[in-house]
Amino acid sequence: MSFKFIHFGDTHLSRTYPASIAYERVIAFNKAFEFVIDKAIELDVDFIVHTGDLFDKVTPWPNVVKFVKKQLIRLKEHDIKFYAIRGNHDGSFDPEGALKGCSLDLIEGSSIPIFEYIDPIYDSLSKKSNVGYRDYLDEVRIIGLGYFGHNTNKLFSQYVIPAISDELFNILLLHTFVEGYTQWYKNEPYVPLSYLEGLSNVQYIAVGHDHDFRKPLKLRNGAVIACSGSTEKWDFYESDKKMFYLVTLSKSGNVTLKEYEIPSMHIVKAIIIKAEEPRPAEWFIREAISRIRELLKDTKRKLIIRIRFEGKVAKGDIYDIPLRSLEKFISKLKATGKLLYADILPPEVEVKPSELKETSERSVNIRELINEILRGNEELAKKAFEIFEYSRFLYSDEENLTRDGNLREQAYRLLKRKISSLWGLEQGLFGM
Repeated sequence: MSFKFIHFGDTHLSRTYPASIAYERVIAFNKAFEFVIDKAIELDVDFIVHTGDLFDKVTPWPNVVKFVKKQLIRLKEHDIKFYAIRGNHDGSFDPEGALKGCSLDLIEGSSIPIFEYIDPIYDSLSKKSNVGYRDYLDEVRIIGLGYFGHNTNKLFSQYVIPAISDELFNILLLHTFVEGYTQWYKNEPYVPLSYLEGLSNVQYIAVGHDHDFRKPLKLRNGAVIACSGSTEKWDFYESDKKMFYLVTLSKSGNVTLKEYEIPSMHIVKAIIIKAEEPRPAEWFIREAISRIRELLKDTKRKLIIRIRFEGKVAKGDIYDIPLRSLEKFISKLKATGKLLYADILPPEVEVKPSELKETSERSVNIRELINEILRGNEELAKKAFEIFEYSRFLYSDEENLTRDGNLREQAYRLLKRKISSLWGLEQGLFGM
């Protein structure tokens, strides 16, 4: 008997960034999820595995939770199981690393029998006999290890290794970077690919956390590893292609995969205008407008764009780039309904040193500027400068930032607390 299942993950339901188009983005992520469920029913799969980050936050919109339950009920009507692990967005941690809450509880506790949340810690606390795994028809063992940060390798040895069955087929679900296979960022937790190659009797390794899909790879131990990526663009810099894998596990243990592309509701693009050689300031704007027009030619979908300038300006100051004309163009496009959202990042361009003779004396002393604005109110100026310095400190540490450059919630609260203490305000005024 062969088994057919879908592998997908990083659906990030209830993603509300950018905030000004939160509703449209939530709908887009929902549509991508629903597309996979439609295909699961159409392809008559036995089960689905989801490799983490079902939701984008611990407290998703209630109507999104309702939407997920509706889709799971559809699967129940076709007797399709749904196995899920926890991603880093599904759960939140306190400073000591203890899990404080998990959005998957909103589904797990809703008595939908086809939904199986696999988590070795939760299973242990719940005194389950099948800690960290679930068996499908007593023939396939699905082992899950969600996001545990830098404790991943320790828990892998503690729970995953003992769960591997000698009698059943084994499928492993992970939400982590895999060094040597997926992307990996410095200081981020990961599992080495060589470690996974040392496993015995594992037929398929499904990986989540990396938002760009990775081609399946057959390991030395015979296992096939695959990363399906996210189902919708979570940020501007991900690859455009979004997909899921249809996996067939034969009775002999052979694994075959087929890609299915997931359509996207919007065009989400980072438009990077880079000058390889010094260019006039106006050139950057002309190039940006030209690139936007090219995008509009190729699609009827609405655009969500981020514009960034890089390279060298031929003369003048970087702030001579005439952003106002670009902003005017963007406003007109929004009025037509073709452009849903656009932002322009601060220019990251260099000015030729030879052109800096006049402008090099224009450097701004922030402390003096604050004093000038506040007209000699030294006490107020001191507080304002302290907030400026503290903000700069928070933004200088990448650990405090989300992928889109905003402050993470914990850093944001620290900043609000700092402002409150300096101004002697009650914390309630800032909603803390």
